[in-house]
Amino acid sequence: MTHVYLGLGANIEPQASLQAGIAELRSAFGKVALSPVYLAPAVGMDGPDFLNMVVAFECPMNHPQLMAWIRATETKHGRQRLADSSYKPTNHGLDMDLLLFGDLVDEYAKVPRPDILTCAYVLQPLADLAPNLVHPTRAQTIKDLNESFESDQIVLPTQHHF
Repeated sequence: MTHVYLGLGANIEPQASLQAGIAELRSAFGKVALSPVYLAPAVGMDGPDFLNMVVAFECPMNHPQLMAWIRATETKHGRQRLADSSYKPTNHGLDMDLLLFGDLVDEYAKVPRPDILTCAYVLQPLADLAPNLVHPTRAQTIKDLNESFESDQIVLPTQHHF
């Protein structure tokens, strides 16, 4: 079993999308730890604000199996991705991003996910959920990374509970 952290986000029917994602995770993996939910403005695009959170669970799958499960789950819940490898921010329902997969460091697979160090909507809920976790390439706790994070990004706590 590998301890996994995923970022969940949505700005189309965000509460229902996150609820669906959590239900899928619990069905597949059992116990899932949840961070608080944060509201963050859409960045790099026009659209409604996002709800974001981080979840953690024990995973019996290997990395490729989990990535296939994530993509299938997103697709099941209406997520559409561009066919080519270009990245453009888009409005979307359920989005699941693998943040950490045990102590795996794989730059090609983007693990640990670079967003941990650059996006407040990822770092803040991860710090809430796992403050003493040590980032595998930075040798700092997530709490310390969050406290030293300098950005004008806005993330607001919400009253959403799942």
